Amino acid sequence: QRMQKIVQNLKSFSRIDDSEQKICNINEIIESAVTITWNEIKYKAALHRNFGELPAIQGYPQQLNQVFVNLLVNASQAIDTTGEIRIRTWQEGPNLFASVADTGGGIPERILPRIFEPFFTTKDSGTGTGLGMSIAKEILQKHQGEITVETEVGRGTNFIVRIPMGEEAASGLPEL
Repeated sequence: QRMQKIVQNLKSFSRIDDSEQKICNINEIIESAVTITWNEIKYKAALHRNFGELPAIQGYPQQLNQVFVNLLVNASQAIDTTGEIRIRTWQEGPNLFASVADTGGGIPERILPRIFEPFFTTKDSGTGTGLGMSIAKEILQKHQGEITVETEVGRGTNFIVRIPMGEEAASGLPEL
């Protein structure tokens, strides 16, 4: 059953360019991203979920899945030996929020302004492309949302995703 679930999630993930808008559930999208990234996470971090009751939204689920895969992989890689990753979702007014927080080393202030730049990476050569965070930001902008970061060196990082809901948000989605 676990293998079947992984294969289904990978099939969904591989259709990242699917330009069809669908009704989607952020909590389900995050669970799919957890399944895809579990082998990256399980040996390094205890994973804690705190999912709020969220309404479904109109969006591109495969692209949103990519955002959370990138955030979870980065959170895991930020942890040197062992630590924690906390995922939380909630609704405030007309917006849905999701945060992915880690107990890794944090992001130094000098590089913080560059983390969303295409091809910027702190990883060793050949390890990362430097596209994950710029792609995540672009996907969220196309959903009329945003991504912000809170970080403290030595304590960890928290990425917060905001996605508007409602018909005005869905009607603002461009064809990708």
